[in-house]
Amino acid sequence: MNGSDREGAVLVNVSAAREADMAAEELEQLARTAGYEVRAYLTQRRARPDKSYFIGKGKLDELKSVVEATDSSVVIFENEVGGTQLNNLENALGVTVMDRSTLIIEIFARHATTNEGKLQVELMKKKKQLPRVLGQGVALSRQGGGGAGGGGARRGGGEQQQEIDKRSIRYEIRELEKKLKKLEAERAVRRERRLKNAVKVVSLVGYTNAGKSSLMNVLTNAGVGVEDKLFATLDPVVRRMRLSGGEILLVDTVGFISDLPHDFVRAFRSTLEETRYSDLLLHVVDSSDVNCAEQYAVVDDVLEKIGAGGIPVLAVLNKCDRLPDDAVLPAGVRSVRTSATLKLGIDDLKEAMNELLFGKGER
Repeated sequence: MNGSDREGAVLVNVSAAREADMAAEELEQLARTAGYEVRAYLTQRRARPDKSYFIGKGKLDELKSVVEATDSSVVIFENEVGGTQLNNLENALGVTVMDRSTLIIEIFARHATTNEGKLQVELMKKKKQLPRVLGQGVALSRQGGGGAGGGGARRGGGEQQQEIDKRSIRYEIRELEKKLKKLEAERAVRRERRLKNAVKVVSLVGYTNAGKSSLMNVLTNAGVGVEDKLFATLDPVVRRMRLSGGEILLVDTVGFISDLPHDFVRAFRSTLEETRYSDLLLHVVDSSDVNCAEQYAVVDDVLEKIGAGGIPVLAVLNKCDRLPDDAVLPAGVRSVRTSATLKLGIDDLKEAMNELLFGKGER
């Protein structure tokens, strides 16, 4: 038995689009953020996933042995795993099995505080739950037998319940989407008011845990909670800030992450789309991270997808006290070096912001 109070987790990576080391490190960070203790990490090279268990039979037996040896209660896949495969894995292993997106939903659920944030998380949960329910139907259909009366095979009680669950989840998804649409309309009204008042808007964007919230606190005394965890900030925070050129609104947004599932981007699209109406984006980069160039590209790609690709960008190379060399960024990107924790480079940042927003340096 393991002496830790935290639930033990075994991580599994079958096929990754990214470098294996980066994927393993990030998945471990996610698991720890969710409160799990990582006790083992398994990999398997496969051209394509197994239809039944995602991993091969031999690897499944190995995984079962590792789960038992480490006294783990959860298995987390780096990959997106189908509903039927997840159900089969849980039946075979006797523990909870989730994939990377389910883990992220779990983290989001802990950090959502506003009504909209909670609705967005609930929508993601329901969309993720639906394939699991549909996957149960495969096993149920195999159990069905022929019925009397010439009407063909009759549905058993389990199969009828599966149909009820499926309809219920789809109804809940539609209702959640309606509520989010209403909130989106209300935000559009507030945005119109800002435009009439000609208030400049600056959005903080960046890979999760790059230091956006720390920077927000330094610039505005916002009092935003800061943790060395992924997705510590989920709900957007808006604060007023004064530069010599005038007053602006500074918006702290949810952090991005590599391979964020499409449903996640859709669920948070209305929130993320606020960046489309910004006058300036502060793209915060953790310059101490060896993968900062890849992380910059991930955020840049998401911004393009949500229609914010044409907005002026100022790259903020944060945590510069930990690494003296500048991060490698695309040519032509203007940048400033800062350390939010040590309050280094803040005056340079304000001056660059003032120049880009009002055409003059900070006095």
